[in-house]
Amino acid sequence: MGKIRPVGLTFIVLISIIALSGCTESAAEFEFAIIFATGGLGDKSFNDAGYRGLEQAEEEYGSQINIDYVEPETIPEFATFQNDLASEGKYDLIICIGFLQTTALNDTWKDYPNQKFVLIDDVLTHENISSITFKEHEGSFLVGAMAAMTTNTSKLGFLGGLDIYLINKFLAGYQQGAAYIDPLINVTSVYSPNPTNPWGDAAGGKQVAETLYSQGIDVVYAAAGGTGVGVFQAADEGTNVMAIGVDSDQDYLYPGKILCSMLKKVETAVFSSVQGIVDGTWSGGHTELGIAQDGVGISDMLYTQTTATGDFVFGGTTKTRWEWILDIKAKIVAGTIIVDDEPT
Repeated sequence: MGKIRPVGLTFIVLISIIALSGCTESAAEFEFAIIFATGGLGDKSFNDAGYRGLEQAEEEYGSQINIDYVEPETIPEFATFQNDLASEGKYDLIICIGFLQTTALNDTWKDYPNQKFVLIDDVLTHENISSITFKEHEGSFLVGAMAAMTTNTSKLGFLGGLDIYLINKFLAGYQQGAAYIDPLINVTSVYSPNPTNPWGDAAGGKQVAETLYSQGIDVVYAAAGGTGVGVFQAADEGTNVMAIGVDSDQDYLYPGKILCSMLKKVETAVFSSVQGIVDGTWSGGHTELGIAQDGVGISDMLYTQTTATGDFVFGGTTKTRWEWILDIKAKIVAGTIIVDDEPT
């Protein structure tokens, strides 16, 4: 079988990837490297979704491939890892996960014009870079609609990591999905309380969520990485309140207290990138993944099935909430519903 191998660099002395991994020359036909976003594996969200893409690739291609990965802890490490991996000269593709890698990669690619890169979550227009982004607003439309069909107070909340375009796409879709069900519904949006640690401040996220819940908001959508875990904790400790997860299916973390999760399928981007190299179809350019491309969606609501299968009257017609979600998905794919990427 192929291997998925963690590799690393000391902060002071750069050691070769082969030496660190303890591996001899690989017999695999294709070599890949992936640089995860800060926060590393175990985030139960963005990075873990990327790792699932690696596992899918390993299962599909077996001994044809080997995959090395690194887990930067700080933003300056992106440039270090990108350059070190590219300088090895052995990787058919280096996958960079997260928009925070953009600045570093915009410099790195110039020194390695023959090295193929993938940038996930932002766009660089160079022929040796494949940029993959997502229509987060489309997936967020679905969870916004589900929240609007579930709320008892007509008050919804949103916690974003930073007030930036990428995160505001989540807010935009959430607002529009809620308004599609109920134009009079109220959505209160806030951002992580610690801008120096917007994705890893669970304690701050919990405080924000508690404040939102105290205002009569009964569903809060967390698009803030690890900070969102605090929202889940607050929902778990609260009464008649729920949370919405993001990126991965996080419903299992607090069964019954997380209404649903907006799926941002980083695993699809990772696997398709590996697939493109193996089958010879890889090319540079920009790809955007929405509902039609199975790039975003909504969780199966395994732990909130009673809510999903409960009847909801909309426009004078009665269907289950899940049936309404399927109806909305079909309309987005058909272009009947157009989801804007800017918040109202």
